[in-house]
Amino acid sequence: MNMLAARTAQASLAARIFESLEKTAGPDQARAVLCDAVDKAARCAGAAFACLAPQAPNLAHFATVLERWREGGALTIENVTLATDTLAFAVTHCAYARAYSDMGLDPELGFILSCSRDEPFAHGYSP
Repeated sequence: MNMLAARTAQASLAARIFESLEKTAGPDQARAVLCDAVDKAARCAGAAFACLAPQAPNLAHFATVLERWREGGALTIENVTLATDTLAFAVTHCAYARAYSDMGLDPELGFILSCSRDEPFAHGYSP
């Protein structure tokens, strides 16, 4: 299963959990709980990806994750620049945003479920 399909399936369940939390704990607490869960999951995914590095986690290996992120047309990533201590790129199309919109999800919820994963993933890979 590609990442877009996996995230879309997860989003459906996460949206239902979020709605239930909103009703019982309020929107701010629901958002905090979801953000915390997504952050922890992303850090764990980053740490798992680091374990795949041939020797030790490094930026060149980290950059290979871009191919996974592109799978199934999930992201269009352009202008990739890899230097000794910098990886830069531009996301010019995001199929996650389209999928979440098609599901009727609020854009903020979509941001929490996908975009907010990037930084904790990187920190999980290497602090």
